[in-house]
Amino acid sequence: MKLNPIVFTLIFFSVMSSACNSKKSDSEISSEVGQQSIAVLRQVLATQKEWVKVHAAEYLIWAGHPEGVREAYLEEEKLWSTKPQYRIGIWRVLAQVAENPADKKIWTNKILDVFLDSSATDRTHAAETLAKLKISPYENNILLTEATLKSPVKPLALYTLWSTAFTSADSMKSVSEHFLKTVTDVNAESADRLIPAYALRQLKGISEEESAQLAEAALAEPADSPARIYLLSAAFTNMKGNSAQSEKLHAEIVKYANSPSKGNISEIAAALAEKGNVEDISILTPLLTHASQLESEADRADVAAAAAHAILKINQRE
Repeated sequence: MKLNPIVFTLIFFSVMSSACNSKKSDSEISSEVGQQSIAVLRQVLATQKEWVKVHAAEYLIWAGHPEGVREAYLEEEKLWSTKPQYRIGIWRVLAQVAENPADKKIWTNKILDVFLDSSATDRTHAAETLAKLKISPYENNILLTEATLKSPVKPLALYTLWSTAFTSADSMKSVSEHFLKTVTDVNAESADRLIPAYALRQLKGISEEESAQLAEAALAEPADSPARIYLLSAAFTNMKGNSAQSEKLHAEIVKYANSPSKGNISEIAAALAEKGNVEDISILTPLLTHASQLESEADRADVAAAAAHAILKINQRE
């Protein structure tokens, strides 16, 4: 992560002093780390590019600190509105900081237009974003949506299926059940279960019995499976309360904190942002400035932003 040297030094020593100063109360330490997290997010937003920048913008929005995000992304839209893939991220951010429903529709319509263009090279990104914004494309073009659900491009088909969950209550139930069946199918390829598991973390709505079934599948998933962290995260965030099974899931999730994969660490942060507790801040705090196992500067920045968001969300619950 390429932090301004002065900002980096201030954050690093503040983090370390917060962790080491036993005279400070938990609330004082929590407040300090929260301020450091906001600083990290704003630094990432200001210095990084494309999807890392998008993620930082979204984290600021979700954590309740959207100041400056709309202005930054109106400028990004002027510069990059014709760039495939990244344009979807730009419109995704602008839709979330829209000033009114009409303004939001401007940006979501742009995303829909890409999805509905069968020749667009970034339809998969559009489908994923529609799902994340809880927009079903069915009412815009039923035939194309149905055809896309059968696409040989699996991510495109799966993200489209996820987006159709928002067509109706029955659709939500049907899609959730389909994804649950997929992720718990031991004969399915792990790669085919990754997106459904990722979607289930965000869809929610499964029963306690189904949550237990998902947890059992997650804990049984082989350690080298690329889908494992997503299964664990989906199971953990769908569990009600803090049962023994929930504690097992949590213990397995935090083992990924030193993973060499940006995706794995970001998924830990997403899970803890939803259901972590104040004790998890000690796991997340080092990631604000030190994820040296990641070789890419952009990856370190992305992880720092994810950890900062998780810390802020935990603080809001405590």
